[in-house]
Amino acid sequence: MNRVIAGLCTTLIVAALVGAGLWTIVDTYVVGANDGFLLESVATAVIAFGFVFVLFVLGARSDRWLRSPYW
Repeated sequence: MNRVIAGLCTTLIVAALVGAGLWTIVDTYVVGANDGFLLESVATAVIAFGFVFVLFVLGARSDRWLRSPYW
């Protein structure tokens, strides 16, 4: 039962963050678009994606990631 509650709370938090992110994107690019702001935002998103991807690759290369009881 605790896993169900934790999963529900996590799902709600992720949904709220996605909603806030989408609202920010719409508010920034549709309502108040500046000239140089788009390039800076895309560059920041690319750097963040690259950082998360590197962390994923490092985790995938470890030997223990498939040894968990969930797989």
